[in-house]
Amino acid sequence: MAQKRNNYRSGRIGEEIKRIISDLLLRELKDPAFEASLVSISAVKAASDGSFATVFVSMLSSGDAATDEEKRGVLSAFVKAKGFIRHEIGRRLELRHVPDLRFKFDTSEEYGRHIEKILGGLDIPKEPVEKPVDTADDIAAALAAAETIRLFPHENMDGDTLGSAVALCLALRSEGKDCAVVIGEKIPDNLEFIEYGCTVSAQSAAAEDPMFAGYDIAALMDVGEMDRIQEDGGLFANADETVCLDHHISSKAVYDYNLIDAAAAATAEIVYEVIRAMGICLDARMATALYVGIVTDTGRFQYANTTPRVHRMAAELIEAGARVGEVSAEVYENIRREKIMLENAVMSTLKTVADGRGAIAYMSRNMLADTGALDEETEGIAEKLRSVSGVEVSAFVRETADGRTKASMRSKHGYDVAELAERYGGGGHAKAAGFTSDEPLADVVAELGRILGETL
Repeated sequence: MAQKRNNYRSGRIGEEIKRIISDLLLRELKDPAFEASLVSISAVKAASDGSFATVFVSMLSSGDAATDEEKRGVLSAFVKAKGFIRHEIGRRLELRHVPDLRFKFDTSEEYGRHIEKILGGLDIPKEPVEKPVDTADDIAAALAAAETIRLFPHENMDGDTLGSAVALCLALRSEGKDCAVVIGEKIPDNLEFIEYGCTVSAQSAAAEDPMFAGYDIAALMDVGEMDRIQEDGGLFANADETVCLDHHISSKAVYDYNLIDAAAAATAEIVYEVIRAMGICLDARMATALYVGIVTDTGRFQYANTTPRVHRMAAELIEAGARVGEVSAEVYENIRREKIMLENAVMSTLKTVADGRGAIAYMSRNMLADTGALDEETEGIAEKLRSVSGVEVSAFVRETADGRTKASMRSKHGYDVAELAERYGGGGHAKAAGFTSDEPLADVVAELGRILGETL
């Protein structure tokens, strides 16, 4: 009952904050960045304890989708005005403690049919309306009817997002489909062996390039949020229909087709069912790519998401020719010296809270440069922190190339890190989640330390 009251109260506060900021935009916030673009507040989600509120910002510029530069200008303007905005919220709502405000772009209105509705002056819901989740048969039928398909992994590629995309790409190509995996970053060295000629670079995309000019289906692989794919969304929006294949509990069924199964150990498990539903026989390359997805997302079958179904699937993949020895050697015995040096540098920053139940470490851009490591080589550090004896929750916080701060959190038992990530506009699973913040690295580290110290 108390939780329901808290949710109700946070919902009401979110609506009130949205109303106040919208009013300030109309009457008192006069920054040129606001005046140059059509800026609006689509939603505000307040944390149940009132500590934080995420403000979702939408904007158009000159009748078209805003540029990245315009978006950064608007975010900067909101950050500059945050003190005034919080003061007005406290004054108008008579709050003794005003939630900290975090501004994030709501990009849903910039893609697909949402743009057409905006340009047509139609009323649209402030958040996308969720749809019923589709079945593997539904997805298989949609893919079978398509001729051109582009698959989009998430940023900071891991074994599941790449393995799932490559396996599905190979399966569709075996049926004569024009399919490719669109990437915008370098594949990690330990995963490059499963690329199998499936990927194309988003960075080389040109308007006249038929590879990117238009396609029947664009599919998100192991991700549900547009701002987490490896390009700005323009290439994804070139599709007639959209698909989401994911197993993260935070993902929403807002695309044309959605197969989101939080009970699945990995998206590879979902893709396996789709390939079976299409009646396609797995070959050794498809099986190996899927096996990589399963092995990495279950922590070599050690995590709590490892189920009897996963083991049965792994056995079937091995029977289909999955190269188990090669996967082990390439994924886990192919570590660059620079990655080890980076991990040592990160571990030197390790701090614990709550009598050792919480562990936090961080990485600055200087640490990355000094060791010569790559961004993708930070993968797995959050798990290493969690493996420390006595640690229940770990947080690895790092600076990104674009100046933002990214946090990856892991838990061992009952602590829900997905709920914590949602305070910052992020998400994930109860035991593995993350978020990206515009706040400085030191501030995020301090905040997480405070929260874990109070809640563990």
